[in-house]
Amino acid sequence: MKKKILSLISLLFATSAFAQSPQEIVNNYLDATGGKEKYNFETYQYKRSYTANAATDFSELVTVGGSEKFSKVKSIMDRDFYYVLNESAGWIKIPMGSRDKAPNYSVKDLNTKEKDDLKQEGIDGLWPFFDFEKKGYKVTGNVSTSTIDGTACSGIVLEKGSKKREYYFDKSTGLLKREILTEAGITHTYDIQKYGVVSGLKYPSEASYINTKDKKKTQVMTTLKLENPLQGVSFIK
Repeated sequence: MKKKILSLISLLFATSAFAQSPQEIVNNYLDATGGKEKYNFETYQYKRSYTANAATDFSELVTVGGSEKFSKVKSIMDRDFYYVLNESAGWIKIPMGSRDKAPNYSVKDLNTKEKDDLKQEGIDGLWPFFDFEKKGYKVTGNVSTSTIDGTACSGIVLEKGSKKREYYFDKSTGLLKREILTEAGITHTYDIQKYGVVSGLKYPSEASYINTKDKKKTQVMTTLKLENPLQGVSFIK
């Protein structure tokens, strides 16, 4: 009996010695993608396209200009919708008229909640888990272990208000394998398929996506721009 207890204690100590904290798992990801110093930028731009071979296919061009400026151009059915945040002002430009003519735009000011949502989107960016505490997220639960497509992964869960984010990182490489966002009763799942590299920074460039509302398997392509990301972007009505 005594030997069994000692063996159990040894096992517990061995397990805790190899256990990682959520922050350590995030740090492993940063190291695997080029090092934390590669994330030392405040302005950047990325374009993300969602393709399911449907009329609802769309793309987004997102520009983050620090903590006070944000622009998102959503293109769907040959129409561009502009969502802009410039310090305390925020607005949306909606295309009017027929699609075969140059559009006129109706400009609508955003309310406080809509501006806060845009600001948070800019703060989160492509990496909500990076400096997650500064972004207002809290870790819930313990680090989990799961297998995704034959890959052993470590999982962490972050929550902020009603928003829940789950991240599953490849144990062997440290890279992100799956991302799950649950918000407004809808679960969005991204399975990372490929990484791209820009300025020495590795980032998820291809993923499959599905949500519990539309349930359409969608291919997501992402390109990241770090050099002169604000060039040609207007933050004026």
